[in-house]
Amino acid sequence: MRLDEFLLTTLNQYADSRPRSQQTEIGVSQIGGCRRQVWHQLQGAKRENTTLQLPALMGTAIHQLIQDAFEGAAEEETVAYWIETELEHDGIKGHVDFYLPELGAVIDWKTTKMRNLAYFPSQQQRWQVQLYGWLIEKVHKDTPLTVSLIGIPRDGDERHIKIHTEEYNPAIAEEAIAWYREVASMTEAPAPERYAAQFCQHYCPYFGNACQGKGKDKAEVTITDKPTIETIERYSKVLQDIKQLEEEKDAIKAFLEGVEGVTPDGVKVAWSQIAGRKVLDEEQVAQILTKYGESIPFKQGAPSMRLSVK
Repeated sequence: MRLDEFLLTTLNQYADSRPRSQQTEIGVSQIGGCRRQVWHQLQGAKRENTTLQLPALMGTAIHQLIQDAFEGAAEEETVAYWIETELEHDGIKGHVDFYLPELGAVIDWKTTKMRNLAYFPSQQQRWQVQLYGWLIEKVHKDTPLTVSLIGIPRDGDERHIKIHTEEYNPAIAEEAIAWYREVASMTEAPAPERYAAQFCQHYCPYFGNACQGKGKDKAEVTITDKPTIETIERYSKVLQDIKQLEEEKDAIKAFLEGVEGVTPDGVKVAWSQIAGRKVLDEEQVAQILTKYGESIPFKQGAPSMRLSVK
């Protein structure tokens, strides 16, 4: 066995043995995700797909690191806090990362990628941390004042941590609970909400016979979530800005053709010749292989998703 296979086999065995991997009840972190995935889990459907687990394991490791750090400093702390506290009320179960009663502050750590920080947090993440506040209020009769999400990029450093804080609002938590109750009351599986190439085949345990992900043919739906609408509008603006900047860059490049030297501010301008990209001449290869009765072998890459915002 190769060393990477040995490592991944060991990690996957550990991941599968964790209580979270075995649970059938829905956790707070799943509320607001794919309805069909949640519905299958509520129905006790067979898990037939082997999913990628390293991102989740890295998130677990960072949570454990933070817990160890706080517990190691416990003797020096003068402020009381809760850390990694499991709460349940009226069928809603959650694992509160951190709560500071003195400030009424609920905090949830989230591991992510640098490229996703611009859109952090999502509605699902906001629902989750508001639900933690709701659980604290219901179970311990202590009403939080604020809820915070701290985004920790796996591919960044301390400078890139992003913090989002908002007032605790039980009405937002009730929205999330209504979503969960609606899914739980469904007698038939809801339509898939994720695409196979983007999510299902890698992260959904029910991908396969139970669900093939969202297909190409889909009904038009009206997007009403304000943060999502604002993100779409921002994306459209960025596309337009990129187009204008590319046109401006080409115009500037044409103006500077033949210019070389150094500006008074020390900006160097120089031109150099770059070799053209070497590509396979498929036509010539086909002619050669045809002599031997062969055709060009092509390797099919992994499918990917293309976003279209018009």
